[in-house]
Amino acid sequence: MDASNAVTYAGYLQLDRILGAQAPLSPDDLGPQVRAAEHFFIVVHQAFELWFKQELLDLELARAALARDEPELEVALDHLSRVTAIHRLLIQQMVLFDHLPPHTFLAFRPYLGEASGAESAQFRVVEKVLGVRPRTSSPLYDVFARAIERRALSLEQLYQQPARAGALYRVAEALVDISETFWMLTAAHVRIAERTIGARAGTGGTSGVEYLAEALNHKAFPELWDVRTRL
Repeated sequence: MDASNAVTYAGYLQLDRILGAQAPLSPDDLGPQVRAAEHFFIVVHQAFELWFKQELLDLELARAALARDEPELEVALDHLSRVTAIHRLLIQQMVLFDHLPPHTFLAFRPYLGEASGAESAQFRVVEKVLGVRPRTSSPLYDVFARAIERRALSLEQLYQQPARAGALYRVAEALVDISETFWMLTAAHVRIAERTIGARAGTGGTSGVEYLAEALNHKAFPELWDVRTRL
Protein backbone atom coordinates (compact mmCIF):
# COMPACT_ATOMS: atom_id res chain seq x y z
CA MET A 1 0.00 0.00 0.00
CA ASP A 2 1.55 3.32 -1.04
CA ALA A 3 1.09 6.56 0.85
CA SER A 4 -1.71 7.71 -1.46
CA ASN A 5 -3.80 4.65 -0.46
CA ALA A 6 -2.93 4.69 3.23
CA VAL A 7 -5.88 4.40 5.60
CA THR A 8 -6.27 7.49 7.75
CA TYR A 9 -8.47 8.11 10.78
CA ALA A 10 -10.46 10.83 9.02
CA GLY A 11 -10.75 8.85 5.82
CA TYR A 12 -11.75 5.59 7.47
CA LEU A 13 -14.50 7.32 9.47
CA GLN A 14 -15.48 9.58 6.54
CA LEU A 15 -15.34 12.54 8.87
CA ASP A 16 -15.75 15.08 6.09
CA ARG A 17 -19.19 13.63 5.31
CA ILE A 18 -20.21 13.17 8.94
CA LEU A 19 -19.09 16.58 10.18
CA GLY A 20 -20.59 18.29 7.16
CA ALA A 21 -24.02 16.72 7.63
CA GLN A 22 -25.43 19.33 10.04
CA ALA A 23 -27.43 22.05 8.28
CA PRO A 24 -29.59 24.13 10.65
CA LEU A 25 -32.59 25.76 8.99
CA SER A 26 -33.25 28.60 11.43
CA PRO A 27 -32.18 32.03 10.14
CA ASP A 28 -29.09 33.75 11.48
CA ASP A 29 -31.12 36.66 12.81
CA LEU A 30 -32.48 34.40 15.57
CA GLY A 31 -29.01 34.59 17.05
CA PRO A 32 -26.15 32.17 17.70
CA GLN A 33 -27.82 30.62 20.74
CA VAL A 34 -30.75 29.35 18.69
CA ARG A 35 -28.47 28.20 15.86
CA ALA A 36 -26.30 26.30 18.35
CA ALA A 37 -29.41 24.73 19.91
CA GLU A 38 -30.63 23.54 16.51
CA HIS A 39 -27.17 22.17 15.70
CA PHE A 40 -27.27 20.31 19.02
CA PHE A 41 -30.75 18.97 18.17
CA ILE A 42 -29.50 17.67 14.81
CA VAL A 43 -26.37 16.03 16.22
CA VAL A 44 -28.29 14.16 18.92
CA HIS A 45 -30.83 12.84 16.42
CA GLN A 46 -28.13 11.82 13.95
CA ALA A 47 -26.39 9.89 16.72
CA PHE A 48 -29.67 8.11 17.50
CA GLU A 49 -29.98 7.06 13.87
CA LEU A 50 -26.43 5.67 13.81
CA TRP A 51 -27.15 3.60 16.90
CA PHE A 52 -30.47 2.39 15.47
CA LYS A 53 -28.53 1.16 12.44
CA GLN A 54 -26.18 -0.81 14.69
CA GLU A 55 -29.06 -2.13 16.78
CA LEU A 56 -30.88 -3.44 13.72
CA LEU A 57 -27.71 -5.19 12.57
CA ASP A 58 -27.28 -6.88 15.94
CA LEU A 59 -30.95 -7.84 16.20
CA GLU A 60 -30.84 -9.46 12.76
CA LEU A 61 -27.63 -11.38 13.51
CA ALA A 62 -29.10 -12.56 16.83
CA ARG A 63 -32.24 -13.71 15.02
CA ALA A 64 -30.17 -15.58 12.42
CA ALA A 65 -28.07 -17.27 15.13
CA LEU A 66 -31.21 -18.46 16.93
CA ALA A 67 -32.88 -19.61 13.70
CA ARG A 68 -30.23 -22.23 12.87
CA ASP A 69 -31.07 -25.92 13.23
CA GLU A 70 -28.46 -25.91 15.97
CA PRO A 71 -28.89 -22.43 17.43
CA GLU A 72 -25.66 -20.55 18.09
CA LEU A 73 -26.73 -19.32 21.50
CA GLU A 74 -23.47 -17.71 22.56
CA VAL A 75 -23.33 -15.77 19.30
CA ALA A 76 -26.90 -14.63 19.84
CA LEU A 77 -26.04 -13.56 23.39
CA ASP A 78 -23.17 -11.40 22.14
CA HIS A 79 -25.50 -9.50 19.83
CA LEU A 80 -28.39 -9.27 22.31
CA SER A 81 -26.18 -7.95 25.09
CA ARG A 82 -24.89 -5.27 22.73
CA VAL A 83 -28.45 -4.18 21.96
CA THR A 84 -29.09 -3.74 25.68
CA ALA A 85 -25.88 -1.71 25.99
CA ILE A 86 -27.05 0.48 23.09
CA HIS A 87 -30.40 1.06 24.80
CA ARG A 88 -28.68 2.08 28.02
CA LEU A 89 -26.51 4.51 26.10
CA LEU A 90 -29.52 5.95 24.29
CA ILE A 91 -31.34 6.48 27.59
CA GLN A 92 -28.40 8.62 28.70
CA GLN A 93 -28.30 10.29 25.30
CA MET A 94 -31.97 11.19 25.69
CA VAL A 95 -31.01 13.10 28.84
CA LEU A 96 -28.97 15.43 26.64
CA PHE A 97 -32.27 17.04 25.63
CA ASP A 98 -32.51 18.40 29.18
CA HIS A 99 -29.92 20.88 27.88
CA LEU A 100 -32.24 22.13 25.14
CA PRO A 101 -34.12 25.03 26.78
CA PRO A 102 -37.77 25.20 25.67
CA HIS A 103 -37.47 28.80 24.43
CA THR A 104 -34.61 27.93 22.06
CA PHE A 105 -36.32 24.80 20.77
CA LEU A 106 -39.57 26.67 20.20
CA ALA A 107 -37.62 29.36 18.33
CA PHE A 108 -36.36 26.97 15.63
CA ARG A 109 -39.19 24.44 15.76
CA PRO A 110 -41.35 26.27 13.15
CA TYR A 111 -38.57 25.79 10.59
CA LEU A 112 -38.81 21.99 10.93
CA GLY A 113 -42.06 21.99 8.98
CA GLU A 114 -43.71 18.58 9.15
CA ALA A 115 -40.46 16.78 9.93
CA SER A 116 -40.87 14.56 12.97
CA GLY A 117 -39.04 11.83 14.83
CA ALA A 118 -42.14 9.74 14.11
CA GLU A 119 -40.82 9.55 10.54
CA SER A 120 -37.72 7.62 11.62
CA ALA A 121 -37.88 4.55 9.40
CA GLN A 122 -35.19 2.77 11.39
CA PHE A 123 -36.99 3.30 14.70
CA ARG A 124 -40.19 1.89 13.22
CA VAL A 125 -38.25 -1.21 12.13
CA VAL A 126 -36.82 -1.57 15.65
CA GLU A 127 -40.35 -1.41 17.06
CA LYS A 128 -41.50 -4.03 14.53
CA VAL A 129 -38.62 -6.41 15.30
CA LEU A 130 -39.40 -6.09 19.01
CA GLY A 131 -43.12 -6.50 18.35
CA VAL A 132 -43.95 -3.25 20.15
CA ARG A 133 -45.77 -1.06 17.63
CA PRO A 134 -47.78 -2.18 15.87
CA ARG A 135 -48.51 -5.01 18.30
CA THR A 136 -47.43 -7.93 16.15
CA SER A 137 -45.44 -11.09 16.54
CA SER A 138 -41.74 -10.38 16.99
CA PRO A 139 -39.59 -12.26 14.45
CA LEU A 140 -36.83 -12.35 17.05
CA TYR A 141 -39.06 -13.88 19.70
CA ASP A 142 -40.52 -16.34 17.18
CA VAL A 143 -37.13 -17.95 16.49
CA PHE A 144 -36.39 -18.03 20.23
CA ALA A 145 -39.70 -19.82 20.87
CA ARG A 146 -38.85 -22.39 18.20
CA ALA A 147 -35.45 -22.95 19.81
CA ILE A 148 -37.22 -23.74 23.09
CA GLU A 149 -39.59 -26.14 21.35
CA ARG A 150 -36.67 -28.00 19.76
CA ARG A 151 -35.34 -28.59 23.25
CA ALA A 152 -38.75 -30.00 24.26
CA LEU A 153 -39.14 -27.30 26.88
CA SER A 154 -42.02 -25.02 27.77
CA LEU A 155 -41.34 -21.44 28.78
CA GLU A 156 -42.34 -22.34 32.35
CA GLN A 157 -39.85 -25.22 32.40
CA LEU A 158 -37.12 -22.98 31.07
CA TYR A 159 -37.59 -20.66 34.03
CA GLN A 160 -38.20 -23.40 36.58
CA GLN A 161 -35.11 -25.35 35.51
CA PRO A 162 -32.59 -22.77 34.25
CA ALA A 163 -29.70 -25.21 34.70
CA ARG A 164 -31.38 -27.64 32.30
CA ALA A 165 -32.04 -24.87 29.80
CA GLY A 166 -28.45 -23.60 29.93
CA ALA A 167 -27.71 -20.79 27.49
CA LEU A 168 -31.34 -20.68 26.39
CA TYR A 169 -32.23 -19.31 29.82
CA ARG A 170 -29.57 -16.62 29.44
CA VAL A 171 -31.00 -15.74 26.02
CA ALA A 172 -34.45 -15.39 27.59
CA GLU A 173 -33.10 -13.01 30.20
CA ALA A 174 -31.15 -11.09 27.54
CA LEU A 175 -34.45 -10.56 25.72
CA VAL A 176 -36.00 -9.33 28.98
CA ASP A 177 -33.12 -6.87 29.33
CA ILE A 178 -33.81 -5.57 25.83
CA SER A 179 -37.52 -5.28 26.56
CA GLU A 180 -36.94 -3.44 29.83
CA THR A 181 -34.35 -1.00 28.51
CA PHE A 182 -36.45 -0.23 25.42
CA TRP A 183 -39.39 0.60 27.69
CA MET A 184 -37.10 2.81 29.78
CA LEU A 185 -35.90 4.55 26.61
CA THR A 186 -39.50 5.21 25.61
CA ALA A 187 -40.29 6.54 29.08
CA ALA A 188 -37.28 8.87 28.89
CA HIS A 189 -38.53 10.14 25.51
CA VAL A 190 -41.98 10.85 26.95
CA ARG A 191 -40.47 12.75 29.88
CA ILE A 192 -38.22 14.85 27.65
CA ALA A 193 -41.04 15.65 25.24
CA GLU A 194 -43.34 16.75 28.04
CA ARG A 195 -40.59 18.85 29.59
CA THR A 196 -39.85 20.54 26.26
CA ILE A 197 -43.24 21.01 24.58
CA GLY A 198 -45.78 20.26 27.32
CA ALA A 199 -49.16 19.30 25.88
CA ARG A 200 -48.51 20.85 22.46
CA ALA A 201 -49.21 18.77 19.36
CA GLY A 202 -46.20 17.01 17.93
CA THR A 203 -44.64 17.83 14.59
CA GLY A 204 -45.70 15.62 11.70
CA GLY A 205 -49.33 15.59 12.83
CA THR A 206 -48.90 13.43 15.95
CA SER A 207 -50.57 14.21 19.26
CA GLY A 208 -47.18 14.77 20.85
CA VAL A 209 -46.64 13.36 24.33
CA GLU A 210 -49.92 11.45 24.18
CA TYR A 211 -48.77 9.62 21.04
CA LEU A 212 -45.41 8.74 22.59
CA ALA A 213 -46.96 7.60 25.86
CA GLU A 214 -49.13 5.00 24.10
CA ALA A 215 -46.04 2.81 23.70
CA LEU A 216 -45.63 2.66 27.49
CA ASN A 217 -48.70 0.42 27.70
CA HIS A 218 -46.79 -2.48 26.16
CA LYS A 219 -43.43 -4.17 26.53
CA ALA A 220 -41.49 -6.14 23.97
CA PHE A 221 -41.70 -9.93 24.31
CA PRO A 222 -44.73 -9.92 26.69
CA GLU A 223 -44.54 -13.71 26.96
CA LEU A 224 -41.36 -13.36 29.00
CA TRP A 225 -43.11 -11.04 31.42
CA ASP A 226 -46.32 -13.09 31.64
CA VAL A 227 -44.47 -16.30 32.49
CA ARG A 228 -43.30 -14.75 35.76
CA THR A 229 -46.88 -14.65 36.97
CA ARG A 230 -47.37 -18.34 36.20
CA LEU A 231 -44.27 -19.65 37.97
